[in-house]
Amino acid sequence: MSKKTEKKVKSKSRKKVIVGLTIATSILGATTIGLGIAYGITQSSVSNYETQIENVYKKNLYDLVESINNAETKLSKILVSSDVDFQNKTLVEVAHNTDLAQQSISGLPISSGGFSDTVRFINQVGGYTTTLAKKLSKGEKLTSQEKETLSKIRQSLASMKQEINKFTAQSAENISILEESNQLKNDVNSFTIRINKIKDDSLDYPTMIYDGPFSDSETNIDIKGLSGKKVSKEEAENEVKKCFKNIADINYQGEINSKIETYNFEIKTTYENTLYAQVTKIGGHIITVSGRGNDVNLGTVSMVEAKKIALDFAKENGIEDAVCVWEDTLKNDGYFNITPQQNGIILYPDLVKVKVDLTTGTVVGYDASTYFTNHVNRSLPKPVISVKEANKTLPEEYNFEKGRLVLAPLEYSREVLCYEYIGQRNGETYYFYINAQNGKEENVLKVIETTDGSKLM
Repeated sequence: MSKKTEKKVKSKSRKKVIVGLTIATSILGATTIGLGIAYGITQSSVSNYETQIENVYKKNLYDLVESINNAETKLSKILVSSDVDFQNKTLVEVAHNTDLAQQSISGLPISSGGFSDTVRFINQVGGYTTTLAKKLSKGEKLTSQEKETLSKIRQSLASMKQEINKFTAQSAENISILEESNQLKNDVNSFTIRINKIKDDSLDYPTMIYDGPFSDSETNIDIKGLSGKKVSKEEAENEVKKCFKNIADINYQGEINSKIETYNFEIKTTYENTLYAQVTKIGGHIITVSGRGNDVNLGTVSMVEAKKIALDFAKENGIEDAVCVWEDTLKNDGYFNITPQQNGIILYPDLVKVKVDLTTGTVVGYDASTYFTNHVNRSLPKPVISVKEANKTLPEEYNFEKGRLVLAPLEYSREVLCYEYIGQRNGETYYFYINAQNGKEENVLKVIETTDGSKLM
């Protein structure tokens, strides 16, 4: 399974950043704890230790409820207040409550990928309220649209709070979180399965994007994009050497036999970067690269050059006919979301992320796991309505750029041919997706701008 690394940085200019901070949603599992207490201690000591762990888990669960409750209550106060100073102070407090909620979640034994919708939403609330607080601190006021968004967020938090309260009540009835964390089904523990049920169709989580449309879309369970023969460790290493022209040293780090089986390598570059690359056993494709570039911004590589580096690197790894659909800079790195095309149609389900060091031009971040999970040669339908007809469905109060055809990943694992429009209103950016078969509005995404944040590769 590929890993994604985080880099927390600050920037003076406004930046589009990925949806919040990625939560490490699992801590030392019960089996690890079991190894830690090893030999030579009494069963009584083991029992006492397990009781302590159980109490920690339940405290984190109760703290999560309290943090969500406090955030929802404070948002209610903001919505009825007209005092900018009070709104600013309270928005900062809401952001703090989301931080506490994140800490509580990180202290629960949740399997990787579990609780994802709720975690993502909590992260978004923190980023959005922080952004608004900084806006108010400059003497500006909340717009009617921002208040409407805050109202929707409050309603969602209220629903979430109600569901988590039910869950907590059930957990208090002689249910052991520790025991449930030991019960696995398809690599997901029973506790995760239960807690995931708090997110159901009745919870309306507003959609906000930070680093491009569908950048956090889920992948299919089945691996569709990998084909070819199984490569050896030596062949995989040669693929890494072919893609990185500035390797000073490379060391084999073992293999992972998970959803996508990989060989893993540590790379030392001539620029003294340390990178970690995963190469698929099937086909020999680099699927992830993680590392960091230079901290000092020397600015020797332009974004135009970096974009070409990103596209060439992806092409070297089997991503054909790709285009850049989103780009941004943060500190001394260029970030690029690229997707392949089929018949000129953007394939968002197959999105690839690339991070390029703007001093050396080295690819220091790369994630093609979504591509190699989802990519197939699809039988795409022809649009029934024209772009001119789709234009008529758009709201008049926005300034829209020209629409383009895209394949959009939507709920329930749907892939829908849509016209994508980027619209501006009151200085804010929105993405509209109009179904190319029936003219229905399938989705609206809002770009969230912040002054600092985390980039994820």
